[in-house]
Amino acid sequence: MEEKKHFISIVVPVYNSAASLASLCERVDVHCKASQWHYELVLVDDGSADQSWTEIKRLKNIYPSIHGVRLHKNMGQHKAILCGLANASGEWIATMDDDLQFLPEDIQVLLDCASTTHADMVYGMPEKKQNSFFRNLGSKTLSRILMSYASLPAEGSSFKLIHHSLAQKVIHYRHPFLFVDEVLCWNAKHLEYITVSHKNREVGKSNYSFFSLLKMGIKLIINYTNFPLRLITYFGLLAFIVCLGIIAYFIYNKYEHGAELGFTSLIVSIFMSTGLILFCIGVIGEYLNRIFILQSEKPLYVIKEKV
Repeated sequence: MEEKKHFISIVVPVYNSAASLASLCERVDVHCKASQWHYELVLVDDGSADQSWTEIKRLKNIYPSIHGVRLHKNMGQHKAILCGLANASGEWIATMDDDLQFLPEDIQVLLDCASTTHADMVYGMPEKKQNSFFRNLGSKTLSRILMSYASLPAEGSSFKLIHHSLAQKVIHYRHPFLFVDEVLCWNAKHLEYITVSHKNREVGKSNYSFFSLLKMGIKLIINYTNFPLRLITYFGLLAFIVCLGIIAYFIYNKYEHGAELGFTSLIVSIFMSTGLILFCIGVIGEYLNRIFILQSEKPLYVIKEKV
């Protein structure tokens, strides 16, 4: 019998995706067997509200290479991925979403890139994201901020290949506001990017609403960059310049035309300065709240059940 070429772990965070799991598992199994890989498929149920866990247990009876991990409640995609990395044992670990927008067949593309470049992490970047215009615009804006103020050298992706030595460096990370791509980039010695396909969703729609994406983006910016503090500095400087201009204008009117300093100008100045102060205090308060939460040392996730 021909020897298997690779031991691949495929980590998939699952949330309310019972309808797409059967197709995902079938395609992964067909591709891995055709490529003669020894593989394991680690499905991490991130507190789904549908029948995802029941479906994982059913599929486990069909595909013995499936390992199911159920979290005690919804902890978020990045913590579910970290849990999957901690429970993966392959030489290479691929992460992908459960909606089949990225193709299991493209794992070979990532492996070839890693083999050629000797990278310890390879991102599969879509030629064209099959998402809405506003979601793509928000993703690009967030990526630009993270590239400028954090450790990400370029836009990331949920479809990536990670060497087990890199995964071992990050699985003990315990930051309560986890952004797994940032942590991986901190520790990666050699990072590569390669273009892969990106398809429309086969079943259902995204679990991320506009407001959940906005909330996640704000959390990432606050927890992994100093952008809000820089924004306070720039905003404060701009407000100071505007106030100087207003003061100069009223002083000019006072001495050239004898105009009185009116009630309106006084109220505008008070509200402007008060609003600026409250905004700055609110941003600083967010950072202090993060420090408080860090002191609590709560676990990132709790495993409820495994199959």
